[in-house]
Amino acid sequence: MNKLIGKYSLHIPMKWYWSLLALFLILSLIVKLVGEQNIQANVYVFQLINYHQITSLNPIMVFFSKYGREYVWIPLTAVLLIFKKTRRIAITLAASFIVAIILGEASKLLIAQPRPFYYIHANLLVLEPHDYSYPSGHALIVGDGALVLLQTSPKWLWIPMFIEALIVSYSRVYVGVHWPLDILSGWLLGGWIAYFTIDMEKRGVLKPVEKIFGV
Repeated sequence: MNKLIGKYSLHIPMKWYWSLLALFLILSLIVKLVGEQNIQANVYVFQLINYHQITSLNPIMVFFSKYGREYVWIPLTAVLLIFKKTRRIAITLAASFIVAIILGEASKLLIAQPRPFYYIHANLLVLEPHDYSYPSGHALIVGDGALVLLQTSPKWLWIPMFIEALIVSYSRVYVGVHWPLDILSGWLLGGWIAYFTIDMEKRGVLKPVEKIFGV
């Protein structure tokens, strides 16, 4: 186990993090067969959040929804890559993001769930996205990143970034472009990817990349 990841990480049993993938697959099957618009709790929570917007909070939610993913997590990863002490964290983050993008896009195409505004009224605060809704790409990336940091970095870093990830995820429903189950599924898949990537790093799979960056 490397010094940095071993120093801060919690012990996560293999069967525990694989259960995140199992839950994601079960939820995905239900959504594929039933449709998100036909799950009453899903619709209710969407309306509870989206129909009760607070005017003073709208610009904040729009900001996090539009800029809280790539405009935060890519620069953060780049900064962590600069310093040798945090370089391993940056490489683990980057590797997990690559896996998340691939699996996230594949999941969207396989599950093929339209956005909520195609079925019910939504108070949209941003332009309508026209790609599929499930899982939320924003929740997937920020959830993945937050959980990697939770396991690999000190509290002064992972706590604010975890809060940022929660706000970004909530904002996607708030601005009207995602169902709540999109967010939940993004965190489930992102959680599995985060722990899987950390596990692979501990097993030396990322060692060739780490050597290039002098880790």
